[in-house]
Amino acid sequence: MVGILINAETGDVLCENGTVSIGDTEAQVVEMVLVVNKGELKEFPLIGGELRMHLGGGIDVMWPGEVKKMLRACGVECESVTITDGVVTVK
Repeated sequence: MVGILINAETGDVLCENGTVSIGDTEAQVVEMVLVVNKGELKEFPLIGGELRMHLGGGIDVMWPGEVKKMLRACGVECESVTITDGVVTVK
């Protein structure tokens, strides 16, 4: 996917040499889906992996499948979503 890039540190639109940066946005879409809570994206209220809510607790066994469906709904093709030792991997 090609779109406007977001600065990973600040969350602002990434500008270089006075212009908005355009590039591959797939990684930032994956990050956004994993991190946002349901209802935060007003246009798509059912999208949201709510990863922060799972910190320090057990992850629901259905969570990886739900996140995979959300990613596909956002146009990101993925084969699997796995969690190992607190690290989320999207392939």
